[in-house]
Amino acid sequence: MSQTAVVSLSPKTISELEPIAIETHESIQAIVDVAVTEYLRQWKKRKLREQLSKQYQELAMMWNEFSEDLASEKWLPVENEALLKFEKSLDK
Repeated sequence: MSQTAVVSLSPKTISELEPIAIETHESIQAIVDVAVTEYLRQWKKRKLREQLSKQYQELAMMWNEFSEDLASEKWLPVENEALLKFEKSLDK
């Protein structure tokens, strides 16, 4: 569903758009519509990048905790015990 909104542009902006409209055979309205659509796309993309950055930081924090557990062999005690038994059996 399309809605109409009236937007005022400065004379300077209109004077910069007029040659583009002539060259592309598009109306200033069409050019502005494309520009606003692109602006909104970039806005959403920025929001997603911010969210992704936050999630990467959270993952990095989890990795630090995980790597500390691995280094101290606190992680997966059952597997560690089985590995130790296997290593001892190789010594026999």
